[in-house]
Amino acid sequence: MPGESSNVDNRSDVLADKSAIQSGSVADVAPVEDFLQLLGRAVRQFHTYPATSPLCIDAVTACHKALSSIEYRDRLAMRVSPHALIVDETEVGANTIIEHEIVRRLSRARVAGLDIDRTTASTRDLTRFCLDLVGSEELDIKKTSFAELLAEHGVDTIVATQAHRPEVLEVGVPAAPTRELLAHERQRQYAALASDAPVSYLYPPDKGWVRFDPSESIDAVTLVDLVVLVDDPADVATMLLKLTGEETAADNRETALERKFTDVTTLFSALDPRLARVMFGRLARAVLQLDPERRKNLLQRTILPGLLDGRADGNVLRDFPDADLAESLCLLLELETAAPEVLNAALNHLDLSAERRQAVVPLMDERLRARRAGEPDALGRENSIDRYAKALVKVDTTPKDYSDFAAFDLSIDDHAVTAVGAVRSGIRATDEGTAQLQCVWQLVRLEPNPTIVEALLERTLELFAGLERASRWPDLAASATAYRKLANEIQGRRPDVADTIQRTLSRFATTARVGGILDLYQKDTDGRRVATDLIRAFGAAFAPAMVELLDDPAQQARTRALTTVMCEHAVLLAPALEAGLEACRTPAQRVIVRVLGYAGAGHEAAVNALAGHHDEQLQREAFRALARIGTDAAAAMVGRRIREAGAGKNAAEEALWHFSPAQSANQVRELLRSREFVLHNPQTVTRLLDRAKQNGAQDLDEGLAQLEPLWRHFWSPGLVRLALKARELRTR
Repeated sequence: MPGESSNVDNRSDVLADKSAIQSGSVADVAPVEDFLQLLGRAVRQFHTYPATSPLCIDAVTACHKALSSIEYRDRLAMRVSPHALIVDETEVGANTIIEHEIVRRLSRARVAGLDIDRTTASTRDLTRFCLDLVGSEELDIKKTSFAELLAEHGVDTIVATQAHRPEVLEVGVPAAPTRELLAHERQRQYAALASDAPVSYLYPPDKGWVRFDPSESIDAVTLVDLVVLVDDPADVATMLLKLTGEETAADNRETALERKFTDVTTLFSALDPRLARVMFGRLARAVLQLDPERRKNLLQRTILPGLLDGRADGNVLRDFPDADLAESLCLLLELETAAPEVLNAALNHLDLSAERRQAVVPLMDERLRARRAGEPDALGRENSIDRYAKALVKVDTTPKDYSDFAAFDLSIDDHAVTAVGAVRSGIRATDEGTAQLQCVWQLVRLEPNPTIVEALLERTLELFAGLERASRWPDLAASATAYRKLANEIQGRRPDVADTIQRTLSRFATTARVGGILDLYQKDTDGRRVATDLIRAFGAAFAPAMVELLDDPAQQARTRALTTVMCEHAVLLAPALEAGLEACRTPAQRVIVRVLGYAGAGHEAAVNALAGHHDEQLQREAFRALARIGTDAAAAMVGRRIREAGAGKNAAEEALWHFSPAQSANQVRELLRSREFVLHNPQTVTRLLDRAKQNGAQDLDEGLAQLEPLWRHFWSPGLVRLALKARELRTR
């Protein structure tokens, strides 16, 4: 048949064109595949090692270099298939590291496509992409998408397109009257909608697909159309709940009606008024069929507040039977702040006919009296309920004159003039620099991209310098404290931004400013207080400049004052000082070790590493610092240095006796248990025993008993004297 032949030929042409495209693009895709291979390796490294590992850093650097080498395109667009990435209609990475590390993770994160801006994507963006992709397994728990996660972390050069997963809504076969009603409603809506009016979506478009009988010719369905096609309001609410992706309990119809009640009434209000009345009647019956407690909650939280606010939620009450309407309105009185005027306002909003109003008010009065009789109020509010009931029947039809209210609203009295004048003077009195600092701080607190944060902080440095020139030390300290606290607060969520803030504070804390702080510290009491406030405000940011000042031979005259300041703030400065300890010159190391000693527990290892230094003065300073720290770990380190009998042994012996008597005695007992140490260092052991007894050490008898047999080593006078010393100490 000619028609069939033509179709086959056309399809063959399409396949031929597609093959030509793929064969012609293989060479162009090769650099992209190389980049994706490196990206897959980077993701694997981030899955195995921490982000600060050199392996991760090198992997991202290589990946960024490969991305920059792709010169024939500015943007790299890819689609995600089940086993590969599709670039220019060519599948890339099947059965390779690309599939294992990238494609599978993107598929689990429901990502349909990636778009990478090759010209502006930075190593930070690639690092953030790898970290977020590795952590994408927790997206379902966090109720967020991979695209939102990238945006939250300030990555705008890598755009992820989420896979479209619509909800399928079963409608069935609409009856002929329903189809006619749908056509009429559509015609009415199209006539009322302006041609150039923007479309307003209650839910995202294409979020749901409606399944019809194949014979139906309906191509698209709006939410208003869905209301016409579905008879039961509870079913409509269930479908709306599906569109939001929320999970429902076993009684999902009632739960859905409770959660989506406002959306359902909004859709009903958009219908033709006559049809809307029918739908609100059905909704009223659905509400009345709820269990009493659920209906009461829905009335108090949604329907009654909607009635008072004039929203569509309250329209459902018009279709309640008189008895149920009266009972529902009486729920308003359960609010402690309810007054008779509230019930009057509710009745007026319902716009009931005079006959029905006269029928409802006595029912409300009867229920109020019954409630009073059945549930006596322990707070003495019986009379107030009577007042409420009587106020319900008072309808004032006298015309009102609102001119006084209008005049009051438009008048400007003396108080208003004073308030406006205060605003004007307040603007003039505003400190521009402080206001700008606060504004920049707020922007930094919200911005996730460290590159933008770094640009914002440049303005902060200028404002800091202005405060310094004006000697506004309290304002400078307060602003620096705010930034330091912000860095600590976001360290876990946005570590790159926190590091940018810390680097900016360190850039401001130069050696010249450290010298100025020292001058203030030595000036007088007020200057000392200002210097202390500034050091506490900037914290560890001053540490690099202080170390640089210590390393400068021309600044040795300031070393004494600087050492005093650093020791006073040892706990604050110690972490940063310890990080740069090995890179310092020996004079600076002496001061830093002393500061670490004042900082206390947690710095034993760093101090002990310098206890074996070739510089004798640094050795002694390290052992003094260990003794000043005074922990069991520090005592054990000193005891180990004595046992090794290396450099600094005499300083270690002296430091041992600066620990508590219990700690010193414990280390002496450990040394006595080491036979090799005793045999090779009898004089050292003798000195330790003498000092231990002077310090009142206890429980040394076991160690002394092990020393007494050493008198047999007659060829070693030192061991013989040690044995005799041990016997002498035991007999005392």
